[in-house]
Amino acid sequence: MKRAVNLRLEESMILTLNQLADELNTTKTDIVEKAIKLFSKNKQKKQNDLLEFAGILKNNEANNLLENIKNDKNSKDFELSL
Repeated sequence: MKRAVNLRLEESMILTLNQLADELNTTKTDIVEKAIKLFSKNKQKKQNDLLEFAGILKNNEANNLLENIKNDKNSKDFELSL
């Protein structure tokens, strides 16, 4: 069962949403649901890519990388041999 929600959107987003609904002959709800699913899928893929990358690091390399990030959040220069 679907539930009603209230959202605040920029006027340009409302116009785009209405235009997409008309062009695709679908509902605004369908467009928003698909956008959320796509956003979630992309976010999950980025997390999976990061975990896959982390798996190729040796333990000391991963520790050095984390230490560099922790010590200087503004500078990400580090050496890594893969």
